Amino acid sequence: MENLLVMSYIFTFFLFIGSFLNVLGFRMLDGTSVWNPRHSHCPSCGTQLTWRDLIPVLSWLFLRGKCRNCHQPISWLYPLGELMTAVLLTFVVWHGGWTLETFVNLVLFVIVITGTITDLRAKLIPNALTFPGMAILLVLRLFVHPEPLWDYLLGFVVGGGVLTLLALIPNGMGGGDVKLFALLGLGLGWKLVLLALFFSCVWGTVVGLPLKVSGRLKARQAIPFGPFILLGTLTSWAYGERLWDLYRNLYL
Repeated sequence: MENLLVMSYIFTFFLFIGSFLNVLGFRMLDGTSVWNPRHSHCPSCGTQLTWRDLIPVLSWLFLRGKCRNCHQPISWLYPLGELMTAVLLTFVVWHGGWTLETFVNLVLFVIVITGTITDLRAKLIPNALTFPGMAILLVLRLFVHPEPLWDYLLGFVVGGGVLTLLALIPNGMGGGDVKLFALLGLGLGWKLVLLALFFSCVWGTVVGLPLKVSGRLKARQAIPFGPFILLGTLTSWAYGERLWDLYRNLYL
């Protein structure tokens, strides 16, 4: 019961982190500063939002997805980003425990979640996210590395290199995906980043194939790959080592 109460507090905290990541992602796309203007505002009429409008998920529900002032629709990506952040980061803490490695993983998933938000919004994972993210993870990995440091450096090369080859294929990966996987290599190491790529493709097929069969997704129609990268990374991080050991025992 005590653990459940602690996790509920953590979940609530991460809802507000998700609200911040929404602002971070959208302002990166707009090319504006995260800190200026300091106050959030309605993207339609520019009205400054009050605390009543900034309660994660609940404000959007109470306002029925519309601005209090101009009544223009507020994107569903706002509550989705908040919920996605809270659920995934709470799972990371629950699964990883209270360790320095969990902190590194939280930073990693914060970056990937932000990239997912921008990809859903504009089909773009900006350099303003991936390049600083690489620098932050590199510094963290210098001090926190359960595996040898070279494992993560090789992961950077493997993650970016494999995706660079795939990007050369027509209708292959985009440049933002390549940089994000290089970043993931720093966070996961070379084995898990390969599994993250594999699971990302699996999740993309699981979702994309029914859409194609039903006709909702047209031939060669591009869809954001960021959400599948997020799911693939989570699958690899949480269960990849077990699957890798199982594969090694069965076939190697």
